Amino acid sequence: MRGFTASSIVCTLLFTLSVASSALADLALFRVEQRWHISPSPPVTTPGGAGMYQGYIQPYVTPRSYSPPATAIVEPGNPIGGAFTLPTGFLDVTWSFSLTPKTAWPGYTTLVYVDYYNGPGKFQPNHGATGPTRIVFPTTMGNPYPTYTSTYRKWINGNDGDGDPITPTTTFSGRYDLSRGGSITVTPGPRRFGGTMRLFDGPNARWLQYIYYYTPALYEASGHYVCLDEGKFGCTPSTFASDIGDTTAWYQATWYLLTASGKFRATTPTTPYGKAPTPYGNASYLTGMRRYLNLIHPWTTGFAKVHNAKGSPDVITPQAQGYDISLGGADITVTRKNCRQVYCSAYSTSSYYTPTTKQYLKGVTRVVSMVRPRLIYTYRVPIDPSVDPVTNIWQAARLWRLKVFFLPEPAGMLLLGAGLGCLVVLHRLRRRG
Repeated sequence: MRGFTASSIVCTLLFTLSVASSALADLALFRVEQRWHISPSPPVTTPGGAGMYQGYIQPYVTPRSYSPPATAIVEPGNPIGGAFTLPTGFLDVTWSFSLTPKTAWPGYTTLVYVDYYNGPGKFQPNHGATGPTRIVFPTTMGNPYPTYTSTYRKWINGNDGDGDPITPTTTFSGRYDLSRGGSITVTPGPRRFGGTMRLFDGPNARWLQYIYYYTPALYEASGHYVCLDEGKFGCTPSTFASDIGDTTAWYQATWYLLTASGKFRATTPTTPYGKAPTPYGNASYLTGMRRYLNLIHPWTTGFAKVHNAKGSPDVITPQAQGYDISLGGADITVTRKNCRQVYCSAYSTSSYYTPTTKQYLKGVTRVVSMVRPRLIYTYRVPIDPSVDPVTNIWQAARLWRLKVFFLPEPAGMLLLGAGLGCLVVLHRLRRRG
């Protein structure tokens, strides 16, 4: 009887591991597409009108770049409606850009440094509400359902949400609960399919703003990202789970009041005998704060619509329908389309154009399209809270879409194939021996 060789041991281990892993769950290759429904440029006033920023398919698929796909854990066979988990970090993005008063907000120049990655994406059937659901931040003056008037092309009774909250949240002791308008309407799909995936920011994520809007007062704002969930800071990819009506925060900014020469204005000197602050020590600068809070619903393959009559600068009602379908291994073309604004200095005008990019995917088996609605509330904390109150200065309705494309050649089957291939070769070698 022949002894086992090193190669036969390796092959046996490969086959055993592949069978054991496939008995628990399959592995499937995938890519994703993200879209954000935001303030439109140019403005759209019809119901459902919204602008859209559409990212490249990731891991990246462009005419000049083709990265390897990522691997998800799926149910055996990856059927329609089957649960799956996307790994942490398959989105890993770093870049920077600038916004000027001519192409964004008058009176603001903004430098943005992007650095983020995704937490685990956990999706399954029977998740979330059992039927149509309307989510509001309840206020003392009620939250009437919005009604659209085509004659005046605007929303009336649009969830104004004026007044104090019925029950202040524990977030910041309820200081930022006033005047929250808007509502989220969600109708789950037939399988109530949905789940959780949040983006988390890296150490270099931040933004800087130079603000001339309030001239003669000048400000410089320094923004950074936070992770707050239901009043608790410090959530992590392993602890964050999205629920219906979650209150979260993602970012906040400190506003520094400047002198006419552009220096930070301080309230006290840093030396006992000085009349002005020096560059040494810690001066007490005149600062304010902006806090950005959210009301959200988990990801769903159902239908979602977001209303907010207080939305700014344009009242929009982003809406989208998710789905879960099989394409049976089809080759498809995905068109990336965005709206861009360009300023013409010669005529002092802005124009809009829509560039497109073709992206190609081969052998797509299953496509899961999910939506996640969000209401944003921005609060101004004044430089002197004893004189000026905290106010709600900006609200917005937003919608985020995530489309998952599953591809052929599940990784689990590749391992199984390697094990079977080794055994076939060994069998032939034995017969020849």
